[in-house]
Amino acid sequence: MMKKETIKIVAAISFTITILTIYSIWNYFYEKERLISQIDKQLYSAAVAVPFVLEDDFHDRALNALSISTQEDNQNIKNLSKLNNQLGTKFLYTVIHGKNKSYYLTSSSALDSEIKEHTEVRYFTPYPDASEVLKNSFEHLNTDYITPNKIYKPSYVPIFSDRWGTYRSIVLPIQTEKGNLYVVGVDMDITYVNKVLKQNTLQTLLSFLLFLLSIVPIIITYKNILKDKHQAYQEVSKKSITDSLTGLHNRYKLDKELAIHFENYQKHGHNFALLMLDLDHFKKINDKYGHKEGDEVLKHFAEILKESTRLTDIVGRWGGEEFLIIYPSSDINSSFQLAHKLHLALKESKKLQKYKLTISIGVGTPKENDTLESFQKDIDKALYKAKDKGRDQTVKVDEL
Repeated sequence: MMKKETIKIVAAISFTITILTIYSIWNYFYEKERLISQIDKQLYSAAVAVPFVLEDDFHDRALNALSISTQEDNQNIKNLSKLNNQLGTKFLYTVIHGKNKSYYLTSSSALDSEIKEHTEVRYFTPYPDASEVLKNSFEHLNTDYITPNKIYKPSYVPIFSDRWGTYRSIVLPIQTEKGNLYVVGVDMDITYVNKVLKQNTLQTLLSFLLFLLSIVPIIITYKNILKDKHQAYQEVSKKSITDSLTGLHNRYKLDKELAIHFENYQKHGHNFALLMLDLDHFKKINDKYGHKEGDEVLKHFAEILKESTRLTDIVGRWGGEEFLIIYPSSDINSSFQLAHKLHLALKESKKLQKYKLTISIGVGTPKENDTLESFQKDIDKALYKAKDKGRDQTVKVDEL
């Protein structure tokens, strides 16, 4: 019972750990997807806002480099930089596909230090590092545009990292009223996402650890209760099969074991011998010395039986001064030798010497046509024949 309950506890803990592990993994990816989705919405909102801080015809005029003044270029940089700071993005920019099939940065946000120094010029700067996603956006526009001034489906650049951080980017294709094509790009630093995910994972692990720590006392208490119950069950179980006076097996246990051994003999041919013992003239000891001392005699005799038999032998008190020994894997000769050994051991016992005790023993092995009941009767007959012949001797069933 204790083993089964322990297995149940271990199984329950393992199941809980598995569920929490699965939940932690699922929560990590779910939270990551949720945060990226949230970032993508921010990126899209930022990209859509970019055209509103530029002149309406800016990109139509941008195809001709002479149409954009340095003043307008600087103003665009300031406007995009201001929008960039307000939206919390890292970098805003617009790109056109020139007539020579090259990509050009038409405007972008800049750092505050660059704006103050007026050193940054964006307009019509070659943009050789255009990503494949950005290039594909132009290809999409060139083949699929229908309506002027239309905002097309955005494309998101896979997350990438460099020495400045980890980024998520969007490229949003737009067609002007005159049918010219340009792309708005927005970069956002998402380094914090990994920090948030790590923090969430640590919180989950901490919660899991606190959970384990909180249930440890419960498990220990429960296990102690189970241990006490198991010990109580073992004690009750042992008492139910133990003779309270001698500590040997009782009649109930002997009947059960005898039935098992007889069945194994009939089904599988496993031989065994049975010895029934009776203390000769034991009533006289009770009458002369009293029942209390008579009980001590029975206890000492039980010790002799334990010391004289094997661990595999089943020794018990059949009732009163009668005892029974089930002797597994033995024949009539070996069981007769055991009987002889018991006769000698009783006579040599110093504790029982003054009582001059002797025993009568009936011994036998089951035969092919025996039933359990007939076999027991034969052993009983052999015992009483030993008594009739003068006691202090052993009679085999074969001698009946």
